[in-house]
Amino acid sequence: MPVCIIHKTTADSKGSCSKYTFYLNKENQELIADKKYDRQQFFFDQQQNKLSTATAMQKIDQNTKGKGLTKKEDKYFTVTLNFSEKELSYLAEKATGRKGIDDVNQMSKKEFEKYNTNIREYARNAMENYASNFGINLSKNNIVYFGKTEHKRKYKGTEKEVITGKVKSGELKPGLQSHVHIVVSRSHKEKRIRLSPHRSARNTNNHKLRGRNIPNASFDRMQWVIKNEQSFDEQFKYKRSLNEKFEVQYALKNGAPEENIKYKNLIQEKNIDKSKELEL
Repeated sequence: MPVCIIHKTTADSKGSCSKYTFYLNKENQELIADKKYDRQQFFFDQQQNKLSTATAMQKIDQNTKGKGLTKKEDKYFTVTLNFSEKELSYLAEKATGRKGIDDVNQMSKKEFEKYNTNIREYARNAMENYASNFGINLSKNNIVYFGKTEHKRKYKGTEKEVITGKVKSGELKPGLQSHVHIVVSRSHKEKRIRLSPHRSARNTNNHKLRGRNIPNASFDRMQWVIKNEQSFDEQFKYKRSLNEKFEVQYALKNGAPEENIKYKNLIQEKNIDKSKELEL
C-alpha cells in the first residue's frame, strides 16, 4: 500500500519553508556533480511540472501572509508518499514494459520520464484527496503545495542494518527507492481557513481572530491513506492482494483478536486459491 506519512512539525514549520526546500535539492546536486543533468527532478504543483526552487518556496511563504496566523502557529506541513517494493516494481514495468527493473538507471530517458510522470500524477491525485478529506467542500484548487520526487534513500545511523554493522550510515539502499516529498501550506488559498492534517474531528473548534470565527477544518488521516490506496489502484489498474490492503494490515496490527483471526484466515484462503490457479 502507498504509505502516506504526515510528519511532525518543527520550529522551522513556524517560519519560511526555505530551509526544507533547499534540502530537497540534495539529489539534484549529486546528479549535477555526476553530470547526469537529464535525471534531475524538478518541483511541481497541481498544474506545473518544472517550478524553480525560488518559485516553489514563495508559493508556500506568500500564501500564509495576511491569513491571521500567529508566529507560534505552523505555516506549512511536510508529507512523504512512499511505495512498497511491489508497487514500485509494477510502476517500473508499466514504464518500461520489462520485469526485473531494480534501479532507475536501468531505464532509458524516455522510460524514466514516463515513470516520473506516473508518480507525479499519482501525487497530484493524492493531494486532491488531501483537499477533499477536510470535509468542507475543498478541491485541489483551494490548497497550495509543491512536490518533489526522489529516487534514492540512504541508511541512517538509527537503522538496524547500521547498528548491526551490515552497512554504514550514508550508504545507498538497494532496489527502487522512489518517493515523493510534499510541502503544503497551512492556509486555504483564498480564505482564512486553517488546514491542518494534524487536526482530528475531535478538535474542530473555531479560532477567534479579532472577534471573528475562523474555521479549523478537521482531517481524517486514515481515510486519506485508504483513498490514496484506491487512487493508486484505479490510476494504474493495480490488482492489490488482500494482504496488501491498508485496512487489512491495520486490522492485523491493531484489531481485536477475532478480527485478526478473520483476516488471517481470509489471506490463507486467497493464497490457497492462487496456488490452485497456478497448478492449472
